[in-house]
This record gives sequence, C-alpha cells and structure tokens, in this order.
Amino acid sequence: MRIAIIGLGLIGGSLGLGLKKARPDLKIIGVPRREETIQQAVALGAIDEGTTDHVKGCIEADIIFICTPIHLIVPVVREIAPQLKKGAIVTDVGSSKSEIVSQAEKIMPKGIYFVGGHPMAGKEKPKLEAAEADLFKDKVWILTKTSKTSSKALIELKNLINLLGAKTQEMDPKTHDLVVAAISHLPLAIAVSLVNTVAEHPERELMSKCAASGFRDTTRIASGDPILGVDMFTTNKSSVLKILSVFKKVLARLEKSIKEGNNEKIKEELEKAKNFRDLLFGP
Repeated sequence: MRIAIIGLGLIGGSLGLGLKKARPDLKIIGVPRREETIQQAVALGAIDEGTTDHVKGCIEADIIFICTPIHLIVPVVREIAPQLKKGAIVTDVGSSKSEIVSQAEKIMPKGIYFVGGHPMAGKEKPKLEAAEADLFKDKVWILTKTSKTSSKALIELKNLINLLGAKTQEMDPKTHDLVVAAISHLPLAIAVSLVNTVAEHPERELMSKCAASGFRDTTRIASGDPILGVDMFTTNKSSVLKILSVFKKVLARLEKSIKEGNNEKIKEELEKAKNFRDLLFGP
C-alpha cells in the first residue's frame, strides 16, 4: 500500500512514524513545503521518500492524509483530486469538519473518496521534531460519516488508523464541530483569555513572578501555534460561539454566588466540576 502525507509537522510526522512502526512494508511519501523537511523526515524514519509537489506525491497513492493547517485543506483537495487514481481515499486531520467535508465531497471525482478525520491528539509544538510514533496510541480519532461517505473507504481508513493504536469514533460533521468546540476550542479560548488577563493587568510583573504550576498547567495550550487557533475559531465559528455563550452563563452563575457570598452555591459548583472531571480522568 502506498500512503501520501501532505504536511510533515507534528501530526504528519507522527503519522508516518506510527505507520512505519506498525507496518514497515508500507510505502510512505511525504509532501512538505520545504526540501529540507524531506531529508529530516527520511532521517527520522517517518517517510521513505518525498517531494514538495502535491500532485507528484499523491498521484499513485492509495490513501492520502492532508495534515496541513485547516485553511489549506480544501485548496489542497482541489489541487490533487483530478489527478488521483481510481479508488484513492483522501482524508484530513483538521479540527473543524462541516465546512471541509462539505466542500471536499463536492470536489471529489467519481470513484475517489473523501472521509473527514480528526485525531484528538497533539502538543503545543507543531513541528516535525516533536513527532513521535505513539502520539495517537489510545487516543480517539474521529471520522465523519455523511450520506456520501463510502462504507468501503471508511472501513479501509479505520483499519489503517487502528494500526496506530488509536480508537476510531464515527460522527457527523455538525456533531463533531459542536463536540470539539466544547472540549478543544473553548479550552483554547479560555487559556488565551486567562493569559491575556494577566498580561494586560497593571500588576502583571508581580503576577508573573508568582505564577506557578496551576497557572502553567491551566494555560498550557495557549503556547500553541496562533495560526491553528485562528483556523479553529474562524472555520468553527458557529459552534464556538454557541459553547462560549454556555460558558459565560456558567461563569456568571459562579460570579453571582461569589458576589453574594453564598458558600453553599460556590461549593456546589466546585463539587459538580470535581465529580465530572474525576469521572473523565480519575481523581
């Protein structure tokens, strides 16, 4: 099987490393922006060969993973789709899906299939140097199913993703976008707002000197690539705004309890959060 990976940052590099670890016989072609990245990825063992030409790298591929920033996914699909061989499967790793899936499915020629994807894994450093073969192990990899999704392509893609140790989860694009708005995009919005609250405060120097693990851990994702954040918020605008509205109501409820000095209500909010989080991740 011949696999093409467009974009060799953290996700693309980890994908290549993971697949080569599980199936050394797979032929993996990397398609980065820069020539030097090809040499680096080959040295790491993430790819067998590479090219900076999207079409050249994908023309004979059985499965193509598009691991570029969100705003580049549809343009890449539009560029490569007319040149792909019959039966080829195209997927992506973007963290918003409705817009991408809708446009990509319209672009696909007959006999070539698109399945939207989103691995729930990552790090703050999006570069190839941070890639690791086990990045996706035990992580959820969402695959978006629509009325146009080929069952055969979906099964084939699942089988490949399972090699990485990931757990596939099917959902429609709209549901996906609401889910990730709550568990991925909202946390980024909160982390960014918290950091900027301190950064813009008159006592920021003293606050910064005193900042410890609580502030560090809560704001970890604010150190991610800003371009990725812009893509998240703009391509998933509707769902992000819905979840932000819910968050503001919950925050206002806590604020009201603090203003009123209502210890029981404050405790109720804290216990509710603790119990639900402990259910998710353990105490």
